[in-house]
Amino acid sequence: MIPGRRLKQVAAVVVILGLAGSVFEQIGRYRDRSRFKQIGKSVSIGGRTLNLSCLGQGSPTVVFDTYGHQSGYSWVAVQSAVAKYTRACWFDRAGYGWSELGPSPRTFQSVVSDLHALLREAGIPSPIVLVGAGDAASHIRVYSGSYPTEVGGIVMLDANDVDDPTLEIPDSEKGGFQRHFGTWAPGARRAACWAGPFLGGAGILRLASFFGKPRKTNSFGLTPEQQAELDHLSDNATTQQATELCAREESMRQVRAAGGLRSVPLVVIVSNTDRSGSTSQDLNEVAEEKNRVDKVPNVLAGLSTNGRVVLIEGDLKSEAIVRSILDVLRTDKGSK
Repeated sequence: MIPGRRLKQVAAVVVILGLAGSVFEQIGRYRDRSRFKQIGKSVSIGGRTLNLSCLGQGSPTVVFDTYGHQSGYSWVAVQSAVAKYTRACWFDRAGYGWSELGPSPRTFQSVVSDLHALLREAGIPSPIVLVGAGDAASHIRVYSGSYPTEVGGIVMLDANDVDDPTLEIPDSEKGGFQRHFGTWAPGARRAACWAGPFLGGAGILRLASFFGKPRKTNSFGLTPEQQAELDHLSDNATTQQATELCAREESMRQVRAAGGLRSVPLVVIVSNTDRSGSTSQDLNEVAEEKNRVDKVPNVLAGLSTNGRVVLIEGDLKSEAIVRSILDVLRTDKGSK
């Protein structure tokens, strides 16, 4: 009798803690989205909402995409500049900024399907011009492969190359798992991804987040106040549950299966900023990094018969991005 009673007591405690953790998590998600006044509007895509912010008038619409721990708010300064010439929009991927979480695991195709549904529900017509940096360029490739008639132009910034799976990634570009676990990284990531939904739903990840602070998020032309807001919108207990890392291998396969970009006007911007962040690199490491920087943009530009590379000296500024976007807009209109 006593063991059975204790077992029931333990079960009751587990249930109560689980319910309390779930309520704690739901309140936390609401507070994450409500900490700052929403920029944009919530658009329903079927059972959940994504945040979309648009400025300006004209066509085609320029749509800014993001990657990693990055809210669409990172594009607000560039958006304002482009909106002087045409309609410019950014959105928050599921779980980031003011968007609700989506089903897991998240792949690049998940991001693309969400964006397509968002644009449809918001009444934004095609063709659109897609702009993105890093892995967002991979989202764009999957979008173009999935909806080839809906993309009128593309701008990629310091984009990644997933066509060569053997391409060595420098330490400065590696994520936390690769840096801390080395060859053990895939196993550690799989374990974290398996436990993630439970830990997130029970509020455990949120509780742990109280002992850290948001990471700095890449952006262009933001004020210090805007940067602080972006850092929170991009890295909090909710966004940590929206990662695309858990299905990265599948995402890479989706990018390769998307194929080329046909004759879509394409600009691949690459900055020659020293992103190594290390003073201990030897000459061979520097040469490998230079080869990577030289090789990737040319490979990506070659995906379109109307592609070209733009090299930016020093840090990548919003003015250079706007110029490339306007070049793509002119090329798109001139080809009609």
